[in-house]
Amino acid sequence: LFTHTTDPWKPERICSILRAVTIGTNLTTEQTATVRALLTEYADCFALSVSEVLPVKGAVHLLNIPDGATFSRKVHQCPLTPPQKEFLHKKIDELLVAGIIAHCDPSQVKCVSP
Repeated sequence: LFTHTTDPWKPERICSILRAVTIGTNLTTEQTATVRALLTEYADCFALSVSEVLPVKGAVHLLNIPDGATFSRKVHQCPLTPPQKEFLHKKIDELLVAGIIAHCDPSQVKCVSP
């Protein structure tokens, strides 16, 4: 198993990164080589899966919302088809397992956006 936390510059991992990136055909051979070299040099910056995304310690997201401000809590989303719902739930489960998102109590919801 190779991840950016165990061995970010392992040749197999670098090959996976290079396969995942599409380099435009409008670049010269030299420019393409430069892009590939940069991808290799900074391989530790790329996550090949959601489980490789790490939280930034000490990072806090704050919104400066004036006291007394109110927002819509009515959902205006179109219903999802069964395949869309299956895809969405799978992605949400991946994000939960990876620790990128967390469950919140419905009483904590102050605003929704479609």
